[in-house]
Amino acid sequence: MTAGEQLQHYLDRFFALRQHGDDALFLARLRRLQEWQGERLKHTHAHLLDDPVTAEGIQFLLDDVYGGRELLPVAREIRRALPKAMKLLPEKVMATSAAALEAAILTQELDEAVTQTLGEALDQPLTEMTYLKGFRQDHHHNDRLRQVQLVAELGHRLDRYIRSRMLHATFRMVRKPVHAAGFSNLYDFMDRSFRVMKPVPSVGRLLEQLAAREEAIMQKVYAGHPTPFEN
Repeated sequence: MTAGEQLQHYLDRFFALRQHGDDALFLARLRRLQEWQGERLKHTHAHLLDDPVTAEGIQFLLDDVYGGRELLPVAREIRRALPKAMKLLPEKVMATSAAALEAAILTQELDEAVTQTLGEALDQPLTEMTYLKGFRQDHHHNDRLRQVQLVAELGHRLDRYIRSRMLHATFRMVRKPVHAAGFSNLYDFMDRSFRVMKPVPSVGRLLEQLAAREEAIMQKVYAGHPTPFEN
């Protein structure tokens, strides 16, 4: 599929998410789950968040890609006029956007599935044991492998952009017309991802390491390890 076709497919999945409905109780439970996960991720990858070279990039990944923060306004812009966005922004940049969007949406889909499984248990303070019961679903195993694979792939896509002066210059040149056309959220999302990752010597290697750590944790969870989040 082209980048445009991929984006359209991911948008359809995004707007089909239950969180866009009017079920306030489900949304509150989902947010509690995601807050717990966010703290766990920060604990697991504290060494990267403490390193000034990688801190901003990892925080962006956890909040905006893995956590899906600020994804709604970006998705609305793309849905409103995808063909126009494809004409204004370089194909490679849009392909990177599609990869980031897929990672974020798959994460949201899995989070919603865990929220549905745990149900009323999320009305109480979430414990690690309860969380693991919701996470450890055999039919989600392949999707969770895909989730960490996408994170690793995203790093290599960002590397190719960051190291390409021509692509970087082209992206800068279209800033004003893209903003004028109403795609400021999309442009700023991509611009922020490139900017915060630029200090990292190899984004691909960094995200491969992060993804490998998450995959190791996931395998321990599915194997029934009593403390899968401990080093």
